[in-house]
Amino acid sequence: MSEDAILNEIKHMRANVTRMDKRMEGMETAINLVAVQTQQINTLDRDVTKLWDVKDECSKDIVELKRFQASCPRGSIEKDIQTIRDNTRESLRNQWVAIGILATAFIATGVWKVI
Repeated sequence: MSEDAILNEIKHMRANVTRMDKRMEGMETAINLVAVQTQQINTLDRDVTKLWDVKDECSKDIVELKRFQASCPRGSIEKDIQTIRDNTRESLRNQWVAIGILATAFIATGVWKVI
């Protein structure tokens, strides 16, 4: 082979090496990007796992709260309060009737003139 042919071949090899170098730089950039994305995915995966743990803890608390609310005697207390109100109204009516009857008796008998 002649010297020019060898130099020509070396130039082609350098051009090939330069192209390979550029391709490898692109691959390096892509690998770095994939590594960053992998780290972000792992972080998100850990965060999601923590969120599920928190949700599970809250679910336990909510179940316990619902159980407590179910055992609350709200209905019977409201019924008892209404019964007390009704009894109080009835008692007040009876007292006013008694006062009216006594007043009528005092007026009718004239006892009020003595006092």
